[in-house]
Amino acid sequence: NGAAAAVASWLAAVAVTILESDALSLLPRLVRYEARHAGEVYEHHRGIWGMLVCPVVFLIVGLFWQDVHSSRKAFVDRYCIHQTDPELKKAGIRGIAGFLRHSERLVVLWTTSYFERLWCSYEMASWIYLGKSNVYFMPVSVAALTTTMTLGLFVHSWLSTLYQSLADTVPQALVILSGWTFCILVATAARGHICELGQLPSQLAQFSVQRTQCFCCSNGHINPVTKEALTCDRKLV
Repeated sequence: NGAAAAVASWLAAVAVTILESDALSLLPRLVRYEARHAGEVYEHHRGIWGMLVCPVVFLIVGLFWQDVHSSRKAFVDRYCIHQTDPELKKAGIRGIAGFLRHSERLVVLWTTSYFERLWCSYEMASWIYLGKSNVYFMPVSVAALTTTMTLGLFVHSWLSTLYQSLADTVPQALVILSGWTFCILVATAARGHICELGQLPSQLAQFSVQRTQCFCCSNGHINPVTKEALTCDRKLV
């Protein structure tokens, strides 16, 4: 939904700019600031509606665009396979190959533990066995990096805008601090993302299906909450 959300927010920005223009002036310009030129002081007014509307439009379209436009359906193993009923779980695991055969692409939400999990390895092996190659590789750390960049830039832009009109209320030190905080958070998220990707070649080189883990075997085939016996996923796979 990213492309649709970007286009929608861009169109919202264009619409807000037109509504704030001098020709229409349908939206008031709430931010006032002064500028100096050739010794003269000029008062300017700036609108903030784009900073309010565009992020909201991007978020709404990004979350719900598939309900309006797309008829695609996704098979998510953890939510589509029953996790407590042994018979339904067995049927679900045996049907994974069928779901994969009728799927257009495999989306890998990758973390450093991906190739250590039995189910993930089984699904990837089945996908390759079926002769399919359309794999969309998406590290989960990208979401943290993108979220940090978006929220940090939004907060810093808001503080900078408020400082221009409310210099007596919003101290400059706060604006500078938000900028430095934004840079540090983005650098930290980017470093974590790069470090995780750096582990991928060694994980693939040292991969062994015998060393993969599953929830049942890791807990001694006993549900840690209900204390009931668990069917071994490894045997089913």
